[in-house]
Amino acid sequence: MNGAPELLYEDTPPSAAGLVAAVLIFLVSADLLLGFLIPEILGIMAATAVLEAALFYFIVPRKYQIMSDRLRIRLGGPVKVDIPLATIREARPGRGAEAWVYWGLRLATSSRGIVEIVRRGGLDVVISPRDRETFLEQLNLAAAAAGGGSKTATIRLN
Repeated sequence: MNGAPELLYEDTPPSAAGLVAAVLIFLVSADLLLGFLIPEILGIMAATAVLEAALFYFIVPRKYQIMSDRLRIRLGGPVKVDIPLATIREARPGRGAEAWVYWGLRLATSSRGIVEIVRRGGLDVVISPRDRETFLEQLNLAAAAAGGGSKTATIRLN
């Protein structure tokens, strides 16, 4: 294809706002409490709290986009992870525990609807689109269109 890749399908992860807020409140509170208990490090702990909040903003997935040539995972702000469709060996439903314990890149916000993306070279990825079945169907269609048939990824629905 010429020019910019075409957006074929977009899904959002289930909201993790409650979990993210709870973890962030705990971390920031612990930082500030330690800073108040040891006044000499208050500035360092306040800076640490701001850094933790920024990290959470930039690493929590916002959208999963299937483009004509890649899978794009949009994180906070301008941050994104692009996975070329040609590098995907297999995409399959995952188990809930893989959202939290997995050897690879975990970009899931829920233990429901997990999709495991196994890659040729590079880290495998676990994501959690809201509609797993439709996501896998659309990824399969995009991989077939991008690869022209026999060289496409194997996408399993169940």
